[in-house]
Amino acid sequence: GRMPGRPEGMSTLPARLAPTTPDGFTARTVRQTWHVPHPRDAVWTWLTDPATFVDGQIPPYRVEFVAPSGRDGGFGEGVWTAHHGPGLLAAGRLGEHVAPGPGRTAYRDLVYGYGSYVGSLRLARPTRLQIWADADGDDATEVRLQFDADVRDGLGLAWDALMQTFWSGFGAALTTQVAARIEGAPPTTWRGPAVRALAGAALATGLVLGLRR
Repeated sequence: GRMPGRPEGMSTLPARLAPTTPDGFTARTVRQTWHVPHPRDAVWTWLTDPATFVDGQIPPYRVEFVAPSGRDGGFGEGVWTAHHGPGLLAAGRLGEHVAPGPGRTAYRDLVYGYGSYVGSLRLARPTRLQIWADADGDDATEVRLQFDADVRDGLGLAWDALMQTFWSGFGAALTTQVAARIEGAPPTTWRGPAVRALAGAALATGLVLGLRR
């Protein structure tokens, strides 16, 4: 079931901007949980700061946030966002955003639109990214992530392994990057070269297999 954010029905955005899972694809869900040794407010600030994703990219990859007005957007419901580069277009809109509070689970939602893809539109189509955060005592945070995508039939297990590796790198960065921010250090990329190389090799292999089908 859905983890707690705001009560159902309070978001003005749908849970899915893309059509239902197309023929030849299977809906896949990847989940991860991390225990981060930093206060929830600091962790949540990092998770909802556009600079975390804009400044930390390895060229030619870029992330953009655009408000409905067409101006550069912050991190709030209704803001359009796109993560793009070779073999990648993850474009969508920020949905529910619940700030941390006493007895309340922090929550952020990103719903991807039709046309988003990883590797190729024939390989994988991301549909949703959700993140929850709960205080784990006074100085630690439990972060939970769920990433949904429609994946070409026959490539599900390879996709799951690739995403587990990719998001593990993101989780590891929570500790190092939040610590650096607390100490006032400038932002650095959270995507290590090894993860990028692994992802590129896996996507290339998956693309070839997918196009053969």
